Amino acid sequence: MSPSCCLLVLERPDGFPDACPGQFVSIRASDSPVPLLRRPYSIMDLTSSTLSLLVKTVGRGSAMIASRRPRESLDLIGPLGGAGFPEPMENTAVLIAGGTGLAPLLFAARTWRRKRLGIKTYLFYGAGNKSELLRDLVAKDFSVCRFATIDGSAGYHGDVAGLCRDVLKKNRARGLTLYSCGPRGMVQSLIGAVGGLFREHYTSLESIMACGVGACRGCTVPLCTAGTTVLKTVCSDGTVFRASDIAWEEWED
Repeated sequence: MSPSCCLLVLERPDGFPDACPGQFVSIRASDSPVPLLRRPYSIMDLTSSTLSLLVKTVGRGSAMIASRRPRESLDLIGPLGGAGFPEPMENTAVLIAGGTGLAPLLFAARTWRRKRLGIKTYLFYGAGNKSELLRDLVAKDFSVCRFATIDGSAGYHGDVAGLCRDVLKKNRARGLTLYSCGPRGMVQSLIGAVGGLFREHYTSLESIMACGVGACRGCTVPLCTAGTTVLKTVCSDGTVFRASDIAWEEWED
């Protein structure tokens, strides 16, 4: 799909449950002990016969997964995660993705369309450069698509938060719901740029995970609840949270 990303389409395993947009699977990269930890991937699509994942090669484990050939098998567990993206209360939704954060938002748009909810979806999508924009992947799934690249090689010159801010200066979004997924810095920029324009902002968080089921507590995020801060796991309590509930200043890597 791009120099660093591939689309991995698997035959849906027997007994694999239905999933919500924002849930994920955890994949064992190889049969050997190295690399040790499984790799989490957001579900990009789930049909009656297939499970689709967007895999970006960033290291040894992801390279092993991305290099699988037809008729090979993968060891995976899922669907994992607790809360997914809620359905919009309005007939319009704004979705903002950075890089492979596109996957759960694409799943959301396809799920809503299959349910015939009649939702008009506006996608703002950013990547580092033109070659990393997966435009062919999104062309048929969203009502309107706008693109941003950091180097200015395609679409808006800058990050996707800046694109969204500039567009929404001219178009009111009050009362709508914002859905996002991408690097933490992108989501924080969104809150500063357009956070006050939306009724709600739900974000699917990206995090390094170990067990993937909430047992090791290695992917905790601080949430503000009733005047205090509590730690929740991205893998089992999320991956989707209200952006306004996250104590960003207390969230450490």
